Amino acid sequence: MSSPVTETDLLAYVDDQIDVARRIEIEDYLARNPEAAAQVMADLKIRDALRLSTAGNLPRPPERMFEAAGRLERGLAWREFGFKIRRVAAVAALIGFGWFAHAQIGLFEIADSAASPKLPAFVEDALHSHNTALLRARMTSQPETASYDPAEIAAETGIELPMLPKDWRVVDVQVFPSRDGHCVEMVIETKNIGRLSLFAAHVSAFHVIAPTTARFDSASAVYWQTGQLAYALTGTASENAMRRVALALAPTLH
Repeated sequence: MSSPVTETDLLAYVDDQIDVARRIEIEDYLARNPEAAAQVMADLKIRDALRLSTAGNLPRPPERMFEAAGRLERGLAWREFGFKIRRVAAVAALIGFGWFAHAQIGLFEIADSAASPKLPAFVEDALHSHNTALLRARMTSQPETASYDPAEIAAETGIELPMLPKDWRVVDVQVFPSRDGHCVEMVIETKNIGRLSLFAAHVSAFHVIAPTTARFDSASAVYWQTGQLAYALTGTASENAMRRVALALAPTLH
């Protein structure tokens, strides 16, 4: 394996103080590094000009050779400069689009929800609980339980439930196991945005997440976290409508 090309190697290359095998390695390096090649061409031009100036008995090469060398030097330099400009332009375009997206209300929510690389694990649990609640609703052998005691649930599971608006009707409440302990799944009929599932669970990591939207194939969700308690609303209403509901429910938690 050949050793890396150093500045000393390039100087030796310009001064013709290097063996043929190493010259080939350096020329291969220059072919892959236009910026270094441009510098070497400039050094070679200066070297040859100095040799001509000290060798009065040698005829001066045709001017077109100097012009060709200059064009090649400028071409290599401008090619590398063009690469840098294109990279800078691409980064600037991405940053500019990001700021534009954040300046638009609807686009901001889509970007933060749909394009998010990884949702918290409890959001997936909330979707599974929502689908289980839909399954239970279709089964006559699985009766719904509408009555519940928030204080009892908090005492037994440590999960605090938000205070619901008076015009909401609780259809079913179930306590399920979750990956970090217990969770509560509530099915609720609302006056304006239809049926929703409210998921509440313990999570292992302490965090604070403001209400954030997420989209799935069959439903949308708005999730948030306060300390080690996580919550999610899931349903088929619009993301904006559910986010407004989540923003109203979150402050009712202590």
